[in-house]
Amino acid sequence: MVAGVDVAVVLNTTLHMITKQLDSRLPNTPMVVYTDLFSLYECLVKLGKTNEKRLMIDVMALRQSYERREIAEVRWIDRKDNPVDTMTKLNTNKALERIIDTN
Repeated sequence: MVAGVDVAVVLNTTLHMITKQLDSRLPNTPMVVYTDLFSLYECLVKLGKTNEKRLMIDVMALRQSYERREIAEVRWIDRKDNPVDTMTKLNTNKALERIIDTN
């Protein structure tokens, strides 16, 4: 997740710089981060703790970005609503099918 947020920050900053140079009145694009790992969601949003030392620095960096409002929102995706599970797991859900059917 840290690598994904790093890329998103770079893209968001670049987009902001381009729109600023164009003298555009477009509002800043908020960065919303999604995770399907509920324990990570709780660590970031509900100030939970992790006992895994290798994750502590990453969680602190993400939490700091969230507190600084570099990340506008952190959302949790429930298993039944996660379309990626259809592509990565044997026990599929209907989320991807719903997306395709409803466009």
